[in-house]
Amino acid sequence: MERRALGLGLAVLWVGVLYTGAGCTAVSHARVPTGGRDVLVTTSDVHVPYESLGPVQATRRGVYAFGFADPAGINLDATLNEVLLPELRKMGADAIINLRFEQTQYTLISKILGAIFFFAPLPAEVNIRGEAIRFTGERPR
Repeated sequence: MERRALGLGLAVLWVGVLYTGAGCTAVSHARVPTGGRDVLVTTSDVHVPYESLGPVQATRRGVYAFGFADPAGINLDATLNEVLLPELRKMGADAIINLRFEQTQYTLISKILGAIFFFAPLPAEVNIRGEAIRFTGERPR
């Protein structure tokens, strides 16, 4: 009887772990305010009429100091807000679609080694690319 209770307890624990792990959420689009109007940022296509303004790309390079410190702002948020959005504003774009991004990721052991060997900072890079567009009809909501 105790063995059956232990097996049931382990089964409940595994279901709880699986349930918790499945609770992650992904977002495929966002609106970014750009001084009076929003720019649509999406990893997919839009299903309204638009005019393509061409491909855009933003790359930012730097280093992680002491294995984890990011003094140069080598992250997705900073690259989007400080590099890509000003370019979209200059182009008069309403959105960036089919967005793809890459960011350098290091394992925990690499970060620890970077902290120990602080005189050799870890190189980092963020790359964001997509297609700038201007809506010719009604903007999507």
